[in-house]
Amino acid sequence: MKQSLFMAGLCACFLLSCNSEPKPETVKTDSSATQETIVYPFTPKYSLKWEPGDEKHALMVLNCLKHYVDGDMKETFADFADTVEFFGDKFHFSGSRDSLAKIIGAERAELSSVSKVFDTWITTFYPEQNDTWVTLWYTETWTDKKGKTDSLYYTDDVLIKNGKIVEYDEKQRQFPAPVVKK
Repeated sequence: MKQSLFMAGLCACFLLSCNSEPKPETVKTDSSATQETIVYPFTPKYSLKWEPGDEKHALMVLNCLKHYVDGDMKETFADFADTVEFFGDKFHFSGSRDSLAKIIGAERAELSSVSKVFDTWITTFYPEQNDTWVTLWYTETWTDKKGKTDSLYYTDDVLIKNGKIVEYDEKQRQFPAPVVKK
């Protein structure tokens, strides 16, 4: 009997000591600690002070690229400003949206199919410049009208001002040739 009473008491103590509610952690900070100043070996041309941007701008750029994939040049350039700047590999354009649409449209007309597979994208807002940039990382694969298929890896930086694309900076990387087994 004493043993049963002892076991019941021990179980009661154990159950009462258990608390399933999480306890908030107290974070102690040292108010006397100084924040380390980082000295970079280079000075950037653009601000390092950015914050997450409005994702509706990423959607706008992605829709532009989707229209390009579909071959719809009118809709591809619908969200471009009247005057635009475009940077590509060995290519720079500064002028009207309509003139750029003709150049890009002629290139797209040489292709029978285009696809894009995105790794990711990010929208950033730079308060000091009042600039919103959308950066995209993706692989584009295309087949020309002669049946040749190729692909490139792209990193695009797209500047949005007043809800329009004003600058498109396209950087590309070629994939290495496949290794041929002998």
